[in-house]
Amino acid sequence: MPTNHWHDLLHHAHDRAFVVAGATRDALLEDFQSAIDDAIAKGLPFKGWLDKDDTYHPGFLDRFDEIVKRHGWDYKGGREWRARVIYETNLKSVYAAGHYSQLTDPDVLKVYPFWEYVHGLNRVPNDPREEHQGWDGLILRADDPWWQTYYPPNGWKCGCGVRPVSKAKLKRLGKEGPDPSPKIETERRADPATGDLLDYPKGTDMGWAYAPGRTWADGLVPRELQAAPDKQMELPGITNLPAMVTNRPLSTPELGKDLPAESYVKAFLDEFAAAPDDPSLFRDKAGHAVLISEDLFRRPDGTSKLFNARGQPVTARVSGLLHLAEAVKDPDEIWVDWEWHEGRKAWILKRRYLRTAPNLAGVIVFEWSRFGWRGTSAYNATKGRSKKLNYTNVEAWRRGALLFRRQEEDPET
Repeated sequence: MPTNHWHDLLHHAHDRAFVVAGATRDALLEDFQSAIDDAIAKGLPFKGWLDKDDTYHPGFLDRFDEIVKRHGWDYKGGREWRARVIYETNLKSVYAAGHYSQLTDPDVLKVYPFWEYVHGLNRVPNDPREEHQGWDGLILRADDPWWQTYYPPNGWKCGCGVRPVSKAKLKRLGKEGPDPSPKIETERRADPATGDLLDYPKGTDMGWAYAPGRTWADGLVPRELQAAPDKQMELPGITNLPAMVTNRPLSTPELGKDLPAESYVKAFLDEFAAAPDDPSLFRDKAGHAVLISEDLFRRPDGTSKLFNARGQPVTARVSGLLHLAEAVKDPDEIWVDWEWHEGRKAWILKRRYLRTAPNLAGVIVFEWSRFGWRGTSAYNATKGRSKKLNYTNVEAWRRGALLFRRQEEDPET
């Protein structure tokens, strides 16, 4: 997947995409992925070496130089540092993901229901992290939620690992049962993509607070959605889909229809600290960064969707702009799905934010491109001359893979 910065994708998004920060061309990425695959399958070392016959065997660094020269890639940082980050990060992550898949095999879990955190299992650091040393020897059940955040590696150049433990081994260690699950403490850190302050788990570098490979092993995204389907293929729906959670009122006001034309889009963009000439990245409830811009309200020809041919504001569209901003920030559900685009003769990956309320049937749509998730439409669904809210329209878009769903709230809390 093409990316401009290392933080364009975080956490489990890496389970689904091979990325090299700053690599935005498919051919460049394919060459890097091939080199990494060789490093995994053939044991390609980072640097080349001479055998006893003085024959030189190239390493990943040599492949890196060839790829950079072939594509004219202008990367950031020093040559050896940049190559080592690509090499070590990918090998470390893929090893951890493969190990996670092995450890969570049902037959393995029957024999080894516990995991032990081992500091420096794969590499003893020169400057060990205090938190990681403190977790050394910690034994928890394999399904303990703590592992979802702290399954190693937990940072750049972290050499920690996990060792499976049987019930018999646990007794030999003098333990009657697993250790108490540590409390996950957080600290305030800035999101590298959006600048927003996050409560991020202590003891992990930014971007490493997850278990590599878990969502792939658990099958978060149906396999039908991992690649564009054939045109005739019908994607399976989710059976017994519960009703949307609609018990949370909107906190934003409606806008009047007599405001200056430029005020409407500005009011929406202000909610994300963006401007017409200054788009903003927003980290949504599912953890993905999407680009907020005025494209949400422009037709392909560049004209505004908020005004009719006579230049008058469309009341049904302009009045609910702040509601639509709230729908992106605080949706009921987020879905991702493939949709056939007849005009382009191609499948387009769509991301939809849905939110309903007594005065909103909101649908906000983003499309994936090499530039990331770009907004293409936002509307309050209505029908007929009366402009009655059309909740059936919202229901029609509840398909594909459900990435986020608001939890039911207890009315007494």
